[in-house]
Amino acid sequence: MKKYLIILSIFFASCSTIKIEEQIAQDFIKEKNLKKIPYLGASYLIEEAGSNENVLEYYKLAYLDKDLTFLDRRVLTLPHTINIWPINTIEIEKLINNKDTLSYHWNARKFGALEIPIMKKNELLSKADKGTLSISTTGHIISKPILNLNKKYAMIKYSNVSFPGNSSERFYIMEKKKGKWIVKIEMGKNQDMPDSP
Repeated sequence: MKKYLIILSIFFASCSTIKIEEQIAQDFIKEKNLKKIPYLGASYLIEEAGSNENVLEYYKLAYLDKDLTFLDRRVLTLPHTINIWPINTIEIEKLINNKDTLSYHWNARKFGALEIPIMKKNELLSKADKGTLSISTTGHIISKPILNLNKKYAMIKYSNVSFPGNSSERFYIMEKKKGKWIVKIEMGKNQDMPDSP
């Protein structure tokens, strides 16, 4: 009986985490208004969630460089000055050691009412190449979120793909406030630094 209770509790915890991940993606899509970007012909969420590889490492680098001048940092942040960092290096190390490396796919049935349709990356590029979708059609790639230990903050990686090419990766720290996930920090590589990751 005890085994069944443990298995059930793990199952329900897993379902709860998946629901949180879907909400994070949906709130990010709404906040960044990915459905209505003016120059896009159409907007899709790419089914294959982007890899969340390096998300924690970028945050750690930004945290370690926080006392350097803005342009000397390996990872640039918005806002430029962050007085209170939501996750410290001890927690980052714990998250790095427990990182999930399984591939993940966004599923339209799991979302309540997603604002943009979901499409496989190869299908989007193929349709744009054949002209059945506008070449300005964009696929948004959002990684599976990494939740901090108390599930108040989430880290994601975002990029997009279109027929002409890909965008650079951006990293986001999101915070749960009043039942909604909002972007707290945006991070990106400092292209002017030779040893930037």
